[in-house]
Amino acid sequence: MAEHGWQVRVLDAATPGSGGSGNAAAILYPKLVSAELTPEHIQSQAFLHTLKVLEDPRLAPHFQASGVLWLQTRKQHVDIGPDHPWWQSQVWSLKAEEASAKAGVALHHPALWLPNAGLIHPEGLLASLLAHKNIELLTHHEVTQICPHLLGWQIQVQPVHQRDPITLDAKHLVLAVAGGAQQLLATQHLPLKPVRGQITTLKRPLALKTTLCYGGYLTPGFHGQHVLGATFQPGRSDTSPCHEDQLANASALLDAVPSLTAQMGLHEHVTSWSARASVRWQTPDYLPMVGWLPWPADYEQLLSTRVPSRPVPEEIKALPKIGISLGHGSKGFSQAWLAADMLCQVLLAKPQAHYADLQERLKPDRFLLKAWKRGQLRPPTS
Repeated sequence: MAEHGWQVRVLDAATPGSGGSGNAAAILYPKLVSAELTPEHIQSQAFLHTLKVLEDPRLAPHFQASGVLWLQTRKQHVDIGPDHPWWQSQVWSLKAEEASAKAGVALHHPALWLPNAGLIHPEGLLASLLAHKNIELLTHHEVTQICPHLLGWQIQVQPVHQRDPITLDAKHLVLAVAGGAQQLLATQHLPLKPVRGQITTLKRPLALKTTLCYGGYLTPGFHGQHVLGATFQPGRSDTSPCHEDQLANASALLDAVPSLTAQMGLHEHVTSWSARASVRWQTPDYLPMVGWLPWPADYEQLLSTRVPSRPVPEEIKALPKIGISLGHGSKGFSQAWLAADMLCQVLLAKPQAHYADLQERLKPDRFLLKAWKRGQLRPPTS
């Protein structure tokens, strides 16, 4: 939005990267899918889009195109071949010996090589993004209430170091607050579930030259450390690191790459390794929610009074709309750029034809409309 000339105020309840975006490294790579699914696959589209964004000289220093080796273990095997649209450009197959040469460590599995994938330094990237001349960053400002008014939106904010709340006005408002959106909008129809993940950071130097993915992942040396992760624990939102998850990360790696056992120094106590736990937020269909959502309180009330078999009421078009970018799971550093572009195109009134299908699939009211068509909405009681 700042790039398009808007004056933007960013409100953060803590500091940028204090949640799931604050790991020591983020891996930029897509989940590979079959040839026929790739052109419409959001992770594939987002990956290519993000590579272009990261060519920006301000952002490029925070991305290292170290490549990613996707080990073809029994559990992680994916059939990708010459019919794939990315073959020999974004991905190709390597035998175990070839993969070992790329990695710098002995591998016992063939691998898919993604040469343009790599590592993002979240702290540096966030700092560069928020240093924009059109952005004002307010940290330790928790948004406690939002409501529409004639000129746009009123946002009630509680600064951490101030007794009394303050009220801010905005013409447009975008929520990118993961699980916090349900409470702010007082709706159950933005269904997000927490998935806890713990990473391990190792300062012992390893010979690894590229990122390995095998269900878990291990990065090469990056800003003085290797990042190993990550556990996947649906339904949990606690963020205290635990010893069992350290062992789980190490065990998954050594099952996939036993040649690293000696280099890892497993004779040392695992609790000496650093750890960080955070939460990703996912939707039931694993797709993010992106778009301009009619104000839920009025939207849900209006739908509840209408027969579900009829078209969506025309009155909904007149409701104030709030921007939504939620439910990116562990793919925020790739998908959020595409989501932001989609939101901006609507404000610019310059719809992009190639976004039409994505806008339909990712629309943030899809779960609400499904509940309405199933007759699950009830008129509000007096």
